[in-house]
Amino acid sequence: MITFMALSAGADFDMIQVAVRKRAALYTEEKWDCLCFCTVTEAERFLEKEPVLELISWDVTLSGAQEALERLRKVHQEAFLLIVADTTVKPTVYLKPRIAPGALLLKPVEKANTEEVMQDIFDVFIQRWEEGISDTFLVETREGKQYIPIGQIDYFEAKEKKIFIRTKSSEYGFYGTLEMLQEKLPDGFLRCHRSYIVNMKRVKALLSKQNLLQMADSVVVPFSRSYKKILKEYWSNG
Repeated sequence: MITFMALSAGADFDMIQVAVRKRAALYTEEKWDCLCFCTVTEAERFLEKEPVLELISWDVTLSGAQEALERLRKVHQEAFLLIVADTTVKPTVYLKPRIAPGALLLKPVEKANTEEVMQDIFDVFIQRWEEGISDTFLVETREGKQYIPIGQIDYFEAKEKKIFIRTKSSEYGFYGTLEMLQEKLPDGFLRCHRSYIVNMKRVKALLSKQNLLQMADSVVVPFSRSYKKILKEYWSNG
C-alpha cells in the first residue's frame, strides 16, 4: 500500500491525482490510496493519527498551510513532498532544510506542467521505493511493500505466530522473530517482554509499580521484571 495525501483546492487535486494514478499503474504493482483535504483543519485532523505517508502534495497558498507544513514535516520526514505554490508565496517559506521539498508545482496548475513534474517525481520516487527508503522498516506482504518510518513505530509484538508492528493509527503483520529484529533495529528499541520490543522514544511514562509503559492515546505495553532495570536506566538517561 502506498498512500498519497494532498492539501489542495479541488480542481488542482483532480489534475494531480490523474497524473499520479497514471504513473502508479505504469511503474508499480502496489495498491495506491489517494486522499485529498481542502482545508488545513481537515488535513491536520487526519495527520493527528500519524498515518504512514509516502507521497504528499501540499498547497502552501491555502490559509494556514505554511505554518502547518512545518508541523507536518516533524513527523513525516521520509515522505516525498511536492509543494504547490504561486508567486505570492516567497520561496523562503518552503525552501528550508527542515521542509526539504522534492518537487515544486507552480499555480495556475496546468496539465502539461503537471505531467512533466509528476514524471520527474516518479523517476526519483520509484528509485527510492525499489532501493528502500532510509530510516524506515520494510514489511512485505501479499499486498505488496510497506515502508514504515522508524520514528512512527510504537512497538513490535509477537502473537499468533507472527510479528505485528504497531503505530499510532495502524497495525502491520509479518513473519519473523523478535530475536532477529533485535539485531536490526536502531538504538532506542528495547526488548521489554518476551512478546514485545518497544520504541523508548515513543514512551510517555514508565509505570514502575504496574510494570507498564505508557504510550500515546492511553495505549500501554507490559514489561517483565527481568527487563525493569534496563528500562529504568534508559528512561532516566533519556
